[in-house]
Amino acid sequence: LLLTYDNIVRTAAYQPRHHRSSYRMASAASTRSSTTDASSASSSSQLHVDPTKLEVILFGIGDLRTADHPGLTRAVSSGSTVLPLLLLDSDTLSKIPGGASHVLDTEMMLASAISSLATRLKEDVGLDLHVYSRGQSFDESMDNALRLVKENASGSAITGITINVCDLGDADNGMGYGPYAHLQDCTVLDNDDSAISISVKPWDCSLRTEPWTDLHDDYHLDEQKRETQSKTKFPTQYPEYEKQYQIKSRDAIKPDAVPPLDASGGNMQLSIPELQAIPDSKDVLKIICRSLDLDTECPETRKILENERNTGLYGSHWGGMDGATLSETDVLAGLEAFASCNEDDDAFLQSKWWQSRRLERNGRSLEHASITWMMRGDSDDDFAPIKTANLLKGEFMVRYLAAPLLFGTVSSRTVWHMASLEEGGALDFIPLFRKSSVLRDLVEGREWHRIFAAKNIRDDYSKQEETPALGVTQAAYWRWHGFLCRYEKSIVAKSTGVASNDLSMKEGIVLVHGFGASGSQWSKAIKALTKSLTPDLVCDDEYEAVAPDLLGFGESEKPQLSYTQYLWESNVASFIKEVCVRESKWDEFVIGGNSIGGYTSMGVAADDRVPISDSINGVNAVSASGAPGTNRCTGLVLMNSAGRILSREEVQNQSGLDALVTVGAETAGDDLPKCRPPPRALASFFGTGLLGYLRPRIQSICKNLYPTNPDAVDETLTTNILRDSLDPGAINVMISGSKLPPPRTANELLGADFGS
Repeated sequence: LLLTYDNIVRTAAYQPRHHRSSYRMASAASTRSSTTDASSASSSSQLHVDPTKLEVILFGIGDLRTADHPGLTRAVSSGSTVLPLLLLDSDTLSKIPGGASHVLDTEMMLASAISSLATRLKEDVGLDLHVYSRGQSFDESMDNALRLVKENASGSAITGITINVCDLGDADNGMGYGPYAHLQDCTVLDNDDSAISISVKPWDCSLRTEPWTDLHDDYHLDEQKRETQSKTKFPTQYPEYEKQYQIKSRDAIKPDAVPPLDASGGNMQLSIPELQAIPDSKDVLKIICRSLDLDTECPETRKILENERNTGLYGSHWGGMDGATLSETDVLAGLEAFASCNEDDDAFLQSKWWQSRRLERNGRSLEHASITWMMRGDSDDDFAPIKTANLLKGEFMVRYLAAPLLFGTVSSRTVWHMASLEEGGALDFIPLFRKSSVLRDLVEGREWHRIFAAKNIRDDYSKQEETPALGVTQAAYWRWHGFLCRYEKSIVAKSTGVASNDLSMKEGIVLVHGFGASGSQWSKAIKALTKSLTPDLVCDDEYEAVAPDLLGFGESEKPQLSYTQYLWESNVASFIKEVCVRESKWDEFVIGGNSIGGYTSMGVAADDRVPISDSINGVNAVSASGAPGTNRCTGLVLMNSAGRILSREEVQNQSGLDALVTVGAETAGDDLPKCRPPPRALASFFGTGLLGYLRPRIQSICKNLYPTNPDAVDETLTTNILRDSLDPGAINVMISGSKLPPPRTANELLGADFGS
């Protein structure tokens, strides 16, 4: 498998970031009951009116909507006084996935989502959104907001406040971009000594309750019972999960309908004039930049922000889609247009909704250029209809929905129920004839990875030490363009604590896996690296090692996208910026990889030197994403790397423009040979067949590929590779291999005239 994919390229631990007290407010049991309560409350004709209670709906990243919002439904249906509240605090804003490397795009999306939320709350429910937007810490923001609440409620009968907040799940709570993650450790709630009591009531929007309930029950079994009571053991492979919970034959939970505010029935809104101003895009930008410690008055900072704009996946809100289209109203209209076309790509692109969209291509982005190359196909006409068959089915909508699902302007349940395509059929067992809904595949895959991550987090939680030993890897999670990704991390050497020259550095190494592999397969190499770093070499430094699962591999999500070398290079480059540099504070790093991971590492290392400017010596400075690099990469290690190397003779035989124009420049300039991939259905058929052939032969294939150390191919390795290959969407990587754009050569990436 490795050789097959390498030939294509050559030729054409989770450690919770919140405190241990987070599990006191368990997400599994409480959220299930709260969702059920909200649904039943909305259908009840007998509302219990309690004028002593205030229901606060605490909005945040992940639930910026009114449709299918159980917390809002429950609050409005309670008969109590209600208060919709949004905190724009530095703790959550600084941790928005992609926010640090896409500041201007994030600002546009967040401002659009807030404006839409305020409008829909007023028009659909009769409520005014209240926003605390001073950019303070979460605790400070919550403290000041509650103080204003109490001051404005001082003349009322209110004695208790319930904060309804969205539980995003274990992995996302650990990332810290939603308010629930911070509420669990909020000192303000613990130290409140006023006459008004405060409680927190989480809710969620899972597609089904049973998997989360079983996961919760399984987690609370002791080890002995867990082995004997196998019927409650949560599945570790998607086919088992699909069968156990009858995913194909059962509907997801229907979205909640929010009733309008009923003042005659006892409902009232608590109005706080100081919090009723809705921030515009300029206000939002200032708050985000303050949260990230960015000086927007500095010309160099403004230049960096502009260079990083529109450098995400093409067609996503980070990559050319207008941020204003993130609003709840626009997303629902887009879903309606897609569903009304029976999820047909050609018909969808002709719809009024799509025709009113504007996609802005970044001329420096090779990922944008490669997708444009596929869309053009074999046509010479720049204005010819888009060849949707050259992309994956529904790929436009998958890219579009990435940001709305992250910000929560639409729920997974709404997406699931918007699907109009009837799934299944007599020939469903044959991939070529299988009928499936793009919308349902998207959210089912998202749900599986979210709950499987929660399982792994809870399994690992009891085993982890407060201070892990050197070389011991732990799994952690991050989101790239809204897609959940996993990585392994380890401390491989510690500083002595006293720098001899006051120039102590924090350094690290990024290890990128090959085709079909994952970051966990670097664990032995990381242990060996720990032993090789002696105290004499690291007296003033700290070293960390990280190994990400590329999107589409390992335990990362596998969305319906056209995977290219530029997508993976962008994926790793963003991981370095957001996780290694921004979060872990690395000053420098070395990157290395095996197989296609080596080729990806070459591209990332080369792109890391792309400057913050529009050109280099008059030639456009292109990179995989179009973004400038960190300029922190100090070394590159290639291990049995993929990638074409031009020999001395090949270089000498080039003449004229061939000798001057790089593959990167040809790609960005739309000068590549025409894109003529095999038909989509045929690629899917052969890809599925190839996966079916390879799965039972994983161990023998790995031993044949690496005969010098066959003992390394153990049961854990082969089991993990098999498990990952069974994830929903795993076939998408195989299909994409049939249409990769011509790769940049190793000579080009390394700046070398010729190879060996």
